[in-house]
Amino acid sequence: MITIIEKKQELTDVTCDELVIGLYQNQGLEGALAQVNQRLDGALTGLLEEQEISGEAKRLSVVHTFGKLAAKKLVFIGLGECDTLTYNKAREYTAKLVKTLTSNGENKTVAIYLGEDHKLEASRLAQAVTEAFLLASYKYEGYRQKPNTKKALASVQLLVDSKDLAAATAGHTLGQAMAEGTNLARNLVNEPANYLTPTALKNEIVQVAERYSMSYEVFDKAKLTELGMGGVLAVAQGSAQEPYVVVVKYQGRETWDDVIGLIGKGVTFDTGGISIKPVAGMEEMKCDMGGSAAVIGTLEILGRLKPAVNVLMVVGTVENMPSGTAFRPGDVITMMGGKTVEIITTDAEGRLVLADCITYAKEQGVSCLIDCATLTGGIVVALGTVSSGAMTNNREMVTEVLASAEQVGERLWELPLFEEYAELNKSRFADLKNSGGRYGHAIIAGKFLEVFVEDTPWVHLDNAGTAYLNSSSDLFISGATGAMTRTIAQFVLNRSN
Repeated sequence: MITIIEKKQELTDVTCDELVIGLYQNQGLEGALAQVNQRLDGALTGLLEEQEISGEAKRLSVVHTFGKLAAKKLVFIGLGECDTLTYNKAREYTAKLVKTLTSNGENKTVAIYLGEDHKLEASRLAQAVTEAFLLASYKYEGYRQKPNTKKALASVQLLVDSKDLAAATAGHTLGQAMAEGTNLARNLVNEPANYLTPTALKNEIVQVAERYSMSYEVFDKAKLTELGMGGVLAVAQGSAQEPYVVVVKYQGRETWDDVIGLIGKGVTFDTGGISIKPVAGMEEMKCDMGGSAAVIGTLEILGRLKPAVNVLMVVGTVENMPSGTAFRPGDVITMMGGKTVEIITTDAEGRLVLADCITYAKEQGVSCLIDCATLTGGIVVALGTVSSGAMTNNREMVTEVLASAEQVGERLWELPLFEEYAELNKSRFADLKNSGGRYGHAIIAGKFLEVFVEDTPWVHLDNAGTAYLNSSSDLFISGATGAMTRTIAQFVLNRSN
């Protein structure tokens, strides 16, 4: 949607329907703005004095040019203080701009010039603007009989000065990949569970792998039985849908070593099983594959950017349903690797799927692990819908992941895995039980996974509160957000440097 164009002409001669110009707080009419003001017979001077246009952060003002400029309208966007403009702020302000530009649904052309005196690097600014346009303009049409027929913007050009062209182009490429990967994750999470079955989710992963010539394997029920993946099989046994585990290799280096393992929970619908959930809000349990969506979105980003890094992705795709064949509270199951688990509640199913996938990734020799899952309601109680939660057995690695989240503008907060929490997962009848009670249960779930991780450096990401929202912002409409896609991808990209 958005392209980077070298600014080779004066702003007065840029032909488009709407020319967007960035204004900083207390900025005067110098340089390019002076020429625009002169062509408008000094009108901008009065508008600034009367505060009709302003550099106040997020302030948008529209000025008609009445044929005096090549652009039909000017849109001034307030960028706040020049020294305080950050990547997050630039993306936030641009997202509001996108909503304004697209509100009337016209098929119009837009050019954007944010000036040359900003402190934010050109690459980061271009990335922020690109992501904002692609994320804020995202639409999920679903299955309406009459889809939304509003036209998108015809074209959007970000005008940059020649000295910044190379950096801005690199930032644009990164921003586009990040946004496309995130939007893929959003599409998957928004899909109804009768369309996105375990088989369909498996097929989506295969499509990404084949699109970028990544090698992959698909384990069906027979193979899962052979491997001893008792956690995946137990969760799936109440459903008419077949379970799968999908393994994808992204090899960006000549040798297959120093491999990052990415694990995703792909429960395409979670009724809670025999321990069935309340009816209120159960329709949102189609989003219980939000962790797998984040790692699939990461694969999309890696395929587009092709960094020099090795990644092994493992996703378990299942459906958790109650039936005469479903696993029950009180059952004891044997996980891959031989550990036994007493089932306290069948609604603590995600950790069983993740544990088997973690064990498989470890057997393949990964050097570190990130798992991502909409795992617990406890993380929503602890952090609400603002932040995802992180847990770890490795201080250095979680510092990297938290820094990656900060870099891409996603909220992430670490919770402790104190040894005392392990006591709550002890069982009278098996090596572990799959639920240690209500209090601190987001942490208890992380502590359960840590048993299977053992000494491998690992970070657990719980995005249950952030993967699917019922409210909208300038950047995200209600529904799927693709939370943690960009954080995981940035971590992987940073490891490639």
